[in-house]
Amino acid sequence: MNPEAGGSTSKGRDERPMTRNERRVTLGLSILAVALSLVALGAALLAPALLGPRTLMAQARRGGPVTIGATCTHYPSAEVSISVPGPGTIVVSATVGVGINHTVGVSDEARIFVASSPTDCTLDNYTAFVSVPQSLPTDPFHYETVPILRPFAVRASGAYAFYVNGIIPSGWDPGDRFDSASLVATFYPG
Repeated sequence: MNPEAGGSTSKGRDERPMTRNERRVTLGLSILAVALSLVALGAALLAPALLGPRTLMAQARRGGPVTIGATCTHYPSAEVSISVPGPGTIVVSATVGVGINHTVGVSDEARIFVASSPTDCTLDNYTAFVSVPQSLPTDPFHYETVPILRPFAVRASGAYAFYVNGIIPSGWDPGDRFDSASLVATFYPG
């Protein structure tokens, strides 16, 4: 068949030329397949935007001893940062290992904080305590792990950082220390 005469050189299984209707159907199905592919691609790209903000999470950890002072002390590198797309609440969960160099006859107290500043040791309902009564025998390695859970309201998108801080207001000793910390910050939109 002569292609210039409007015929088709394409042959199916039976090796007969395609009719004009068959070419139209094939062309229509090809166009439909391309259109459906574009719709699927668009939906895949737009779906996250259509669903709106969703929960995000960041984590960090730190190990190694650092002395906790009689004044507010930041545990260096025990911090977590998270970038959020808008307003909501960031809930920070921390597990902090604390070592107390205890001497019999001395009451020891450590206060551990998760704060939005490395210099914030404000006593509140989110403060964790390690208390070693004076009646306990001397122990240079009195060790406790304390959990902390604290929400922070955020009003705008941006990057936020949270820190592990501590203070020894009673029974301070140079052997009182942070030993480890793990933090998880979770953002809830709203």
